[in-house]
Amino acid sequence: QFSYVDADGNAVPVTQLTFLRLLSASARQNFTLHCQNAIAWYDAGAGTFARALRFRGANEEELGH
Repeated sequence: QFSYVDADGNAVPVTQLTFLRLLSASARQNFTLHCQNAIAWYDAGAGTFARALRFRGANEEELGH
């Protein structure tokens, strides 16, 4: 589960995120994953995306590589 905060570290209300989602045509989000020995995207050793992270959008659509 994700939580969203503003530049001052205050929690962003769910209603604000809902309006942002409804009134936006596109979005971009950056995140950092810190997990030792994890493969988050492409497994060069196996040559596959099988262990890649997958995300679910607000419309329940799965987003992946």
